[in-house]
This record gives sequence, structure tokens and C-alpha cells, in this order.
Amino acid sequence: MSIAVPLRIADPERRAGRWAALSGAVSVGTLIAALIAANTATTTRAGSPTRFGASDADRLRELTTFHRAPSTQALAAGLRGLALVLGIGVGVYLYWMVRRRGATVGRLVLVTAIAGPILVAGATAFGFLALRDVADAFYASGPRTAARASALVDHSTRLRVAGVLDVGSRIVFAVWVGALSYHARRVELLTTFLGYWGVGAAAAMVLLPVGDAMYVGWLASMAVLSWGYWPGGMPAGWGRRS
Repeated sequence: MSIAVPLRIADPERRAGRWAALSGAVSVGTLIAALIAANTATTTRAGSPTRFGASDADRLRELTTFHRAPSTQALAAGLRGLALVLGIGVGVYLYWMVRRRGATVGRLVLVTAIAGPILVAGATAFGFLALRDVADAFYASGPRTAARASALVDHSTRLRVAGVLDVGSRIVFAVWVGALSYHARRVELLTTFLGYWGVGAAAAMVLLPVGDAMYVGWLASMAVLSWGYWPGGMPAGWGRRS
């Protein structure tokens, strides 16, 4: 098996890469911590509105599990938001590196690399508050039945807004992940596999539940590359002087 080889790029890129790698590594660790915290308290994603098409029994279960551990859910939502913001460092660094390798990448990609994580973090916080309000109303008074739980969810304007914010913010987030993966592969900063993985993760974040996990794997890979190591050797683009 090939071993990792050290990064050989200009010193400014090396220094910036180390900071980006640290940002990415802490982001990945925090995202994993958020997932663990969420899984100890509920069966649904921390801070998200109840999913579309869920049965009355599922909605009752979601409100019940949320009500039992609101502090853990708040911790999970907070950790997720922090992790997303920390990931901005990787996005900005990768954008800078792609531009230094001669690729034409619009400012929109940089804007989404910064705004996307902030928007998703905000949507996560809003979704948490919206679901907390419904859970509190459910337990404050009235029968605690599955039918009433479903009715409260269906009639919650905040939950509907939270759902729209969640999808919209994910689209913005996906733009920078997909665009930078595409351009980084073209200038050989990423392997073909990692390039397609990033594009696939971007699409999955909007369309599939597995998207978050794919993003974590991609981000971890970007952190390793930014540090200056990769199993089998760095992609050719990293060794080119700017």
C-alpha cells in the first residue's frame, strides 16, 4: 500500500492549508458529536421539523421524545450550527486554491461557501424552536393523543416555514460544495473520485437523507488534503506553484 507523501506547495498555501485543515477537522468532530447527541434523545434530526408524510403515531413519538430531552436537542442543534460555521474555513480555502490554479470560479461560489453554512445553521436553530413550541403546546394542555399531535404539527406555521428554510438553505449550501468539487477536480486538486463524491454529496444534501453523511466524509477528506497528506500521494494540482 502506498503511504502518504508530504505536501509541496508555496508557503502561503501551506500555512493557510493548515488553518483550513484544523477548521475542517474540528467541524467534522463537532458534526459527529451533534449526531451522537441527537440520537440519544430522538429518532429525528436535531432541530428539524417533523418529516412530511409521517403517520400520527410517528408525530406523537417525535413530540414525546423531543419533550423528554429538550436540552439534549438544543445541544445537538447548537453543535450542528457551530460545525457548519467552522466548515466555512475549508470552503474559502478551497475556493482560493482553485482560483490560484487558474480556474474561473465566480464570486457567487465564494458567497455561497460563506452564506450556505450560516443559513443552514440558522434554519437548524429555527427548526428547533418551531418544534419546541409545538411540543410545549402539546404537553401544556389537552389530550396527548396521536391525532392531536398530528393536528398541531399540520397547523404549525412555524414548522412549515422551518421546512422551507431547511430546503432553501440546503440548496445554497449545496452550490458551493458541488461547484468547488467540480472545479477542484478540473485543476487536479481533487481526485476524480473525490470530485464526483463532492458533486454527489451536494445533490444528496437536497434530495436524500444520506446527504449529511456524504458531506461529512467529503469534508474530512478536504481537511486531510488541506493539511498536506493523502494516501498514495497528493493530487497533481497541489504541487504546482502559483
